Amino acid sequence: MRSHRQAHRSAQGPHVEGCSGADGFTLLEVIVAAGLVGLVALAIAPLMLMAVQTSAVAQEATELSNSGAEQMEALRAVPFTDGQLAAGGSVTSSDSGYSLDPYDGHPERYIRWRITDAGANRKHIEMAIGVRTAVWGPPREILLETYRTDLQ
Repeated sequence: MRSHRQAHRSAQGPHVEGCSGADGFTLLEVIVAAGLVGLVALAIAPLMLMAVQTSAVAQEATELSNSGAEQMEALRAVPFTDGQLAAGGSVTSSDSGYSLDPYDGHPERYIRWRITDAGANRKHIEMAIGVRTAVWGPPREILLETYRTDLQ
């Protein structure tokens, strides 16, 4: 004679040990979950693109400011009476002796400087470091300035 429990199982069909009728997802649940994941991915995608763009712009700005700082240090290392520190140059256009255009083999990058006499034994150095074709967005330019004195 079969027990009541065995009869109940045989009425439902084959039974796998450890599984009940509530295990697993229906096709509708899977479709809804995939749709929600897709909507979240679409909402995050513009943020990821903006993060990549911001990172590229920051890297480019860092490279430009480092290049300008190197050139500024080179001008600081020149003796105060040297001809390289003679007044002249422009930050808006390239002048021989007062610019590196193109800079470091990159035709889109430039460094320009202007030196003006700012009183006895003092010079004002302005520098523009720029890129004509930016990674993202419009061309960029960084401006630096310093004073050089003859304290030797």
